[in-house]
Amino acid sequence: MSDRFSHDRGPCDAATDTTSPESAGPAAARRPVRMCVRCHSVTDTPTVVYEVHQSSGSGFNVYACEACAPFFPPPADVLTVLPDSRRTGGDR
Repeated sequence: MSDRFSHDRGPCDAATDTTSPESAGPAAARRPVRMCVRCHSVTDTPTVVYEVHQSSGSGFNVYACEACAPFFPPPADVLTVLPDSRRTGGDR
């Protein structure tokens, strides 16, 4: 019995394709693509400008393109925001 559909490629076949750049190794991996929070353009060179921390779930990062990143202040270190007494275990 011949497989008359062997030349057709469906979406499942594309995921298992061994000739794609993703399967060629880490050097050929796809670069991250994110949307800039300021100009709303899609960039392949995103810069983290803010980290959102949540107590009810996982947090997320906010990205900007290289042109807009200088307009944001550097991300604050979470440990420097807390008073000294909280970092050492006091005031509980």
